[in-house]
Amino acid sequence: MSKQSETTRAPEGTLRQAIGHSAEYVIALALLAVCLAVGVVVWLGQNEAPEGVVTELSLASDDAETAAITRMQAEEEAALAALRAELRDSLTAVEARGRIEAELAERERLAAEERAAQLAALEAQRREAAALRERLESEQARLRRVEQQRAEAAAVAQRRTAAQPAPSSTPTLPEQPATATPAQPQPVKVALSPAREPVITKPEVRWESCDRPQYPRASLRAEEEGVTVVSLQISADGLVTSGSIRESSGHRRLDEETLTALSRCRFKPATTDGVPTATTGIYRFAWNLR
Repeated sequence: MSKQSETTRAPEGTLRQAIGHSAEYVIALALLAVCLAVGVVVWLGQNEAPEGVVTELSLASDDAETAAITRMQAEEEAALAALRAELRDSLTAVEARGRIEAELAERERLAAEERAAQLAALEAQRREAAALRERLESEQARLRRVEQQRAEAAAVAQRRTAAQPAPSSTPTLPEQPATATPAQPQPVKVALSPAREPVITKPEVRWESCDRPQYPRASLRAEEEGVTVVSLQISADGLVTSGSIRESSGHRRLDEETLTALSRCRFKPATTDGVPTATTGIYRFAWNLR
């Protein structure tokens, strides 16, 4: 039994060894096949390399066209940007010119309004001066008429006085009749001359005692004109005791300068039959720009 079992186990071991060696061969063959396949793939990859170079050349050509297009677009955008900048500068210049023209127009309008206001003020001053001149002329004409009437009255009085006979120094008595009756007294006729008007002189300014009124600088700058009429109370000594503005020139500075300057002066007093008397003097001072 033992010999049969040993004889049976011997072929089984040999078979197992053969199978094991066959598996190793199969694995080796498989590995060899894999290596061959890898080698073929590598070889094929090396043969396809020139085609890959051609592909890169094609892509490079496309990039050059794209770059050219990109450059053209960039140049167009730069030209458009320059055009936009030029347009903005033009619009800015136009707006600036418009603002300058508007400012000039506004200044001209203001200057025209100022000139119109100045002309209106000058016209008003001229009208006022003309009215004052008319009043002054009418007052002077009235004074001339009064003086003329006085002269005519004095001439008439002188003619009447010359026409009447001068009375004798002693009245003549009528002759008494040669009768025994006493003589009756007769009224004595004495020629009476008309009442003589007193000789009156007006006060006169002694300019050597004071300065004449001077044009105020502010009035010169403002181009103020007019006629000031002042009323002065002058004593018998020729001094001004008081004064007031009778007619204004329309400008306070001119009126005050006239009254102040004349109040500092000494006057040749008014006289009545040669006797100095206190009186009121009216003086006019015209302020005119040359």
